[in-house]
Amino acid sequence: MNFLIDKNEYFTTEHSFSCAVPGYLIVSPTINATSIAELPKEFQDRLGSNLARATELINVVVRPVKIYCAQFGEEGKELHFHVFPRTLILTSEYLKVFPNQKDLVHGPVLLDWARSEYKYYKQKVWSIVSSVVTEMRERITSI
Repeated sequence: MNFLIDKNEYFTTEHSFSCAVPGYLIVSPTINATSIAELPKEFQDRLGSNLARATELINVVVRPVKIYCAQFGEEGKELHFHVFPRTLILTSEYLKVFPNQKDLVHGPVLLDWARSEYKYYKQKVWSIVSSVVTEMRERITSI
């Protein structure tokens, strides 16, 4: 099981190995840091392009309604970014649980709900997302 999608000198992009939402990517610097401010300037300068590349990859492969990008650092203290696709199916399932958000989906609540609802052990996640990981690896060179 290899969740790695892309790696360069500054950042790695991996599929989440704890949440089985196809296309849920984690972008992390290749050095240890706990905040963006701790990153050397060359890493800071390349952060936007790496997040944009992950977002474009999700758009091409998953075709979501919306993509969220977040940095929390509550669970794991090391700096990393969640690039999370909200698909029509995921939105529909979420609205069954939170019908009062029909007119305005609250992205942070949806992300938190999905991370809990689709949390599985690594092997189960791999069985669900491996085809998306494979396609993302194939497409990343053209983005």
